Amino acid sequence: MNNMRYVILTNPVSGKMALEQKRSALKGAVEVLGAEVHGLDIPTLEGLMERARQVESVYDVIVVAGGDGTFSDVINAIDPSKKAVAYLPLGSGNALAYGLGYKGDLFTIAGRIKRGRVREFDLIDCDGKRRAVMAGVGMESTILKIRSRLIARGITGFRAYVHAVLAAYFRFYGGTRADVTIDGVAFSVRNLLTLMITKQPYYGYGLNLAPRARFDDRKLHAFWSEKSLFPNLYGALTAFTIGNRSGSHFSGKKMEVWLKKPLFLQTDGNIAWEADRFTFRVLPKALKIKC
Repeated sequence: MNNMRYVILTNPVSGKMALEQKRSALKGAVEVLGAEVHGLDIPTLEGLMERARQVESVYDVIVVAGGDGTFSDVINAIDPSKKAVAYLPLGSGNALAYGLGYKGDLFTIAGRIKRGRVREFDLIDCDGKRRAVMAGVGMESTILKIRSRLIARGITGFRAYVHAVLAAYFRFYGGTRADVTIDGVAFSVRNLLTLMITKQPYYGYGLNLAPRARFDDRKLHAFWSEKSLFPNLYGALTAFTIGNRSGSHFSGKKMEVWLKKPLFLQTDGNIAWEADRFTFRVLPKALKIKC
């Protein structure tokens, strides 16, 4: 296991580190894993995904150093059911790091990766177009758009996220009706705030939105809530402490969503496509991850 060949693939623009800071932060992980670093010289997402495909046949483990979005891009560029990947959190929210129980700096996490084993986790199929650890319909895409504008103005990290949430909730997101079926059982949501479909409990910044979700239980876990101020506040408070106790929680293998008006889908913190209907399916054992 320790003879595995590792490559660290990183996104030069994820998170809030400058390029040289990122290069310096990765030195410990490079030493632990005996890895080369690729990606710091690649300015585009398309170039990063192409590099992932290039190194797929050369190394045993592709270690993605970035945020949840970078990890998602890489597992959509390669076949993660055949090629093992790992994760070094260098983004902002780092939901996957919370889900994996990572603690400590990158040197410590790299050590855990090297000592760890390759595990088989599930993924989510989104309309047959994209694989994801977490997907969402509702206010999240509005939040992500506002947050991108704030980051461009130099407001980053948790501060940017909070500002974006408040602006989306009180000014820009109006809600819509959603009709949902999970394994053929139908539900209706009158004024949708958020609908999350996930394989792990955490969203980002430690928000435990779906406490029952598991990486390897062969199920989709869905959480949704309507736009109602006090229940929403209660849900946020419990998500940061004991685990979300607000909204509705369901699980199954296939989920279909019909919306009264089109909304954008977000997958692992990336804005995907806009539609008024989405279909999600569980992909059992679709992700080999060393952790």
